[in-house]
Order: sequence, then C-alpha cells, then structure tokens
Amino acid sequence: MKELHFTLLSLWVGSLFAITVAQTNYYVKPVASGEGTGLSWENASTLNAALSVSVSGDVIHLAAGKYTPSALITSGTDDLDMTFEIKNNISLIGGYPANPMAADLPSKENETFLDGEIAAGYNAYHVVTITAAAEEGKKVSMSNISIKGGKPASSGTALTINGLSYVRTSGGAITIGGAALELNNCRIFDNSGHNCPGLYAFSNSKVVVDECVFENNIGGGNGASMWIDASTIDVFNSNFIGNKNAGVGAIQIITNAKANFYNSTIAYNVSGYNNTTNSRNGSGIYIRNGSMVQVVNCTIYGNESNGNGAGIALHSSNLTTYPLTSVNVINSTIANNKSLLLDNSTAGIFALTAGCVVNVYNSIISGNTAKGTSNFDIAVTSGTTLVTKNSVTGDKVFDGDGVMVSEVTFNRKTMLDTLANNGGKTETVKLLLDDSTNPARTYGMAAANLITLGNSLIPVVPESIVAFDQLGNSRSANIMGAWTANAFSSDVEENEATKPLVYSRDNKLWIQSENARLISVFNIAGQRIVTVRAEGNLTLISGLTKGNIYIVNVDGKNSKVVF
Repeated sequence: MKELHFTLLSLWVGSLFAITVAQTNYYVKPVASGEGTGLSWENASTLNAALSVSVSGDVIHLAAGKYTPSALITSGTDDLDMTFEIKNNISLIGGYPANPMAADLPSKENETFLDGEIAAGYNAYHVVTITAAAEEGKKVSMSNISIKGGKPASSGTALTINGLSYVRTSGGAITIGGAALELNNCRIFDNSGHNCPGLYAFSNSKVVVDECVFENNIGGGNGASMWIDASTIDVFNSNFIGNKNAGVGAIQIITNAKANFYNSTIAYNVSGYNNTTNSRNGSGIYIRNGSMVQVVNCTIYGNESNGNGAGIALHSSNLTTYPLTSVNVINSTIANNKSLLLDNSTAGIFALTAGCVVNVYNSIISGNTAKGTSNFDIAVTSGTTLVTKNSVTGDKVFDGDGVMVSEVTFNRKTMLDTLANNGGKTETVKLLLDDSTNPARTYGMAAANLITLGNSLIPVVPESIVAFDQLGNSRSANIMGAWTANAFSSDVEENEATKPLVYSRDNKLWIQSENARLISVFNIAGQRIVTVRAEGNLTLISGLTKGNIYIVNVDGKNSKVVF
C-alpha cells in the first residue's frame, strides 16, 4: 500500500488531501536525479522512463518544468514520430514544485510543460499519443499539465497501432484512439500545423475536459483546438480562445460523434484564417454528419468566419448514410460573431444543408453581423428543423410556444454587455437594464421548466447543470442566456467559511457542514448520486467508485473532489 496525493479542487479554491490506494507511484523530473528509479523525488526518473514501466492504475507525478519526448511512437519510423505515448490507463499529475519534497502538493502555479519541440525548428507530430486499450472502469487522466509545440504533418502515411490508424496529420497536442481520457486543469496552447493542431479523438474515444484552456492553436485544415470523430466528449468550465484555422471550426464534431459543452466560453476563434479565396464556415463549433451536440450555459462570442455560422455551423453531407445532425442550445449567449466575406449571411447559428435540427431554449442569439445589408443571427436551409422557445434572436423575443412576442423588442446595444470577467472560471456577457426594460430578464424559462426540459433530452442534461447559470448561480428568475448574476471572481479566493470542506478517507467521502444542511453529490456529468440532510457536523458518503470526480453541493456551494 502506498500513499497517493489526489487533488481536491473547489470550484473556486484548490485544496488537496491524501488517500491510500494500491498502485505504484512514479516521481519524475525533466532530468533524472539520484538513482533514477522514479520511486521517490530524490530518485526521480524521466517521464519517458516512467511511461515505459507504468501499468494500468499507476500514477506518475511530475515536477514543474519542461519535458520533451525522446521515444518513438509504436511503429514510428520518422524522427518526428517522437511522442509521449501512454499505453496504459494511468494518471499523470503535474504541478509539483520544480524541486519537490515528499510533503509537497501540486498547484496550478507550478507550470508543467510537455513540449513537442524536439529540436530547434523540429516539432513532433503528436506531443501526447494515447494508445491505451479500453478497460471497463479505467481511463487515462492528466491534471495540471500544459501541452504545446505539437505540429501535425501536412501529409504522410498513418501508423497502425492496436488495429487503429493513427494519422500523422491531426492531433498535434494529443491524439487518442479508442480509449478514455480525462483532462483536468490542463492548457493546450501554441500548437500548429495541418488538421487539428489541438486534440484529436477518434474511433469511439471517450473524453472529459474540465477546467481547461485551449488557446492559440493555429491550423491549416479543420478543428483548430479539437476534432472529435466518431467519439464522445464532455466539456465543463473550459475556455477556447484565439484558435485559428484555414478550414472550419475551432471545434469540429464529425461523423456520428456526441459532444456536450457545459459552462464554457468559446471566443475570438477564426475560421478561413489566411484563406480569403474560399468561404469557410463555422469558427466556433462546426457540427457534421449525424453528430449530436448540446451547448448548455455557454458563451460563444466574437468568433470570425469567412463563411456562415461564425458561432455554430451544422452540415450533413449524406442523409442516407448519416442520421440527423443536431444541436440543442440551452441557457446560452451567442453574440458579436462575424461573417467577414459573405454578403447577407448568418453569423450566429446556421444550418448549411438539409437534415439538421436546431433547438434553441432560453438563449440569446443577437448582435451577430455579416457583410451586406441583410444579416441574420440564426437561419437554416430548407429541410432543416428550427425550434426557438423562450429566447431572443436578433431583436425578436419568442415565448414558450415559439411564438414571437410582438409588443417587445430586444436591443443588443443597450440590453447586452460585452464579454468580461463577471466572476467564476469563464468569461460571460451580462444583461443590462432592469426587469421592466429588458425582456431577456423576464421572458425566459423557470428553473422547474428547465429541469423538465433537461430530463427530456438524450443525453439528459441534469438539474445540477440546467438549473444553474454559467457561473454557478441558481436560476431563480426567468432569465435568458448564460449569465444571470455575477459570481466570485476566478482570481479571488472565496471565503473559506462559505464553501464545504470535503475530503476522502477510508473509502468514504467526508463532508463537514452545519447540522441539517442539504448535501447533494453529483458525478462529473452532473447526474445526482445521492441527496441527504446532514446529521451533526460531519456526514459520511459511502458506495462511491474510486478514480472518479464528484461534485459535492452543500446549500448551493460546490466542491469538486477526485475520489
């Protein structure tokens, strides 16, 4: 039995507690120390060495600093095939001090970089390659790690690993095939190259992204920050900022993929970058070929496209082969997105082809602009379904039956602010004026109706998400959009007395609170696991599964724990 430090992160404040588990812990530094066994900080190994000996269930702890891959991927033949290959379902935890001691705990302040620049001017096709086989109840997890310097090739032969085809042309930061991956407090930035310099998931991969940043990834093809192909992704409390592509989409969801974006901001991304001869659609999220996407409590702002759908674009190329391509937009704000080249185009949400479904609930889609005199915030092609309820599109307000309310008008310039830090983990756009003059404050959906809506969808959008806004505030009024009120700033620590103290010990979750407080435990997808009333000042929750993230809510205050 060895002691392993797992991270306990509140939604505002980070803390850490120790639990005891049966596994091997490896300790690594950019340069090995002592005997280099990796069994202590004094005898730290290199990351490549630790990856070569770790097996499923093991944990690798990384001291702050820069790590560069020096081993070829399985079947690799090119020097640029060097990568950090993760062959088993293990955990990597960065953020320890550069010269850590046994008692040190990780912090996001201790930057840990995986850098794909293997030599001056030479960058790996993939900084991280995940080839781990799928195992029931197991996954690869990475925490407090930054990944930069990946550069996918413009062409090249794919490598076959475990029966899957790993292309060299996508996934500069991370490529993952057929496995499960969880990213927590990670930063994917400054990757460049051909298709998808960021994260590429394919062949039924299952990805969870929580409190991460995808920034300044610049590609010549599609999916600058991520490309999700025939896979599933859940994104929580994350930022996609300033990613650029000559093709389509900062985020591309393609071919029967499923994606859920919760409490996130997608801003200042560009499609058709340095490509003015072609009109390229969709710079925020581009959804294709039978994929199903849910956008809940999200802000999509200031994205620029040389075609239609600068905020969200949908496309279905073959209705015989693929089912309907769909998006549910709930409690979200889509504003100030621009179509730069096309006259009279649609810059907010646009379905380019037949065979698409666009459902908009309790959202604001306004102030999106294009060239020409006839600009549209949302539009669909013939053969596509559009439902708009309790929402604003342009200057129009729609009620719960999807009927335009003729007696009121929404003015984006006076009623909607610009993107700003209004507290929390992600930036938002707040509403201006008061209830009597801004219809977005009064014509929205009540929390009870949102909960009913969430339960009716596939997959279900749980109460812990749909009944709150992007910043974590309860939806106590009929307010549209991602923002309902300001929250604690992400740069300011919340008073310790206001957040619940949660820790794990003896295979139980321990929650310290006042007597009779209402305590709810949710999984990372927001599904409620248990709700109890505190009896005394210490409540124990058992029956939880190790290795998972849980969110504990005590009277509206949240803490997140890796159990």
